[in-house]
Amino acid sequence: MDSFLDDVLALLGQNIRDKIPGIKDAILNSGKKALRKTRNDLTRWNLMLAAGTITAQEYEWLVGARMALIQVDSLKASGIALARIDDFRISLVQSIVGAALATMGL
Repeated sequence: MDSFLDDVLALLGQNIRDKIPGIKDAILNSGKKALRKTRNDLTRWNLMLAAGTITAQEYEWLVGARMALIQVDSLKASGIALARIDDFRISLVQSIVGAALATMGL
């Protein structure tokens, strides 16, 4: 699971490099916190995806719904606008789904 989380963070860094310059450190720290909070869910969903119990679209929906519930307090404290926080959440979901699909060869 740790290599999966590292893959997610690497993809997240790539996704935000051009989209949200100047706040990369705050975003990566928030991403790490979000991944730690969802570690058990991600592990379970990754196993379900690998077993074919859920589809890639269902996986993406689960990840997106979970990330929508996570409070991104450190980003709010940094004074980042809500639109930017939404951009972060979208990038995080894309990074998690991309890493999962790549890891599983889907």
